[in-house]
Amino acid sequence: MEEITELIPGKLDLIQDSRFFKFGNDSVFLADFTVVKQGETVVDFGSGSGVIPLLLAFKQNPGKVIGLEYQAELVEMSRRSIIINQLEEQIEIIHGDLSRAGEYIKANTIDLLVSNPPYMPVDGGRISKGREKAIARHEIYCTLEDVIREGAKLLRFAGRMTMVHRVMRLAEIISLMKEYQIEPKRMRMIQSGVDSSPRVFLIEGRKGGKQGMRVEPPLIVYSRDGREYSPEVKGIYGGGAYG
Repeated sequence: MEEITELIPGKLDLIQDSRFFKFGNDSVFLADFTVVKQGETVVDFGSGSGVIPLLLAFKQNPGKVIGLEYQAELVEMSRRSIIINQLEEQIEIIHGDLSRAGEYIKANTIDLLVSNPPYMPVDGGRISKGREKAIARHEIYCTLEDVIREGAKLLRFAGRMTMVHRVMRLAEIISLMKEYQIEPKRMRMIQSGVDSSPRVFLIEGRKGGKQGMRVEPPLIVYSRDGREYSPEVKGIYGGGAYG
């Protein structure tokens, strides 16, 4: 069943469907972590319902944000979200397989590649019964290497790649980035509370960049009593209570 969720109360709406994996904090945090320079062309791999393109286009000043999404139903739904927010000039959604991204987008032309990919390999735990949600959670139609390899092809020299993923795959991600000439430059851990171990992280790499990475202070999601979002997260959501 479809529903409309306020991404930013009174300012930005999103159409979602309960059959599909609904957006969570990770996508919102990735959009906040990602810095878009004025006029840049951005591609979001696995754009889903369009959360990241909508937030980047609304909050920052890109020239164009292109979402590449495998599931046709999500492509159609995200296009309707773009229309209701009057962001047709800034956002384009392409229906396609990101493991063959070069067939849809010209190589060496993109300034920034963003992705919140499936976190789990196919053999990494129980796969959801619903096909739509399984695709979002497990590497059924794309692998981590597909994301980084194809992203590196699209990026111009000195272009950036940002990603959110689970800490358990951090070493693999850094290794793959380096293999495809994406040098990790910035990282931030996400923690539920100040005393919690991080389970998710944000990372930015630069194509052809020099060695040297900055680790930023962790993003703390909840206040000390765990009953509400931290002030920083409230600010990211613009006062909203979604995620």
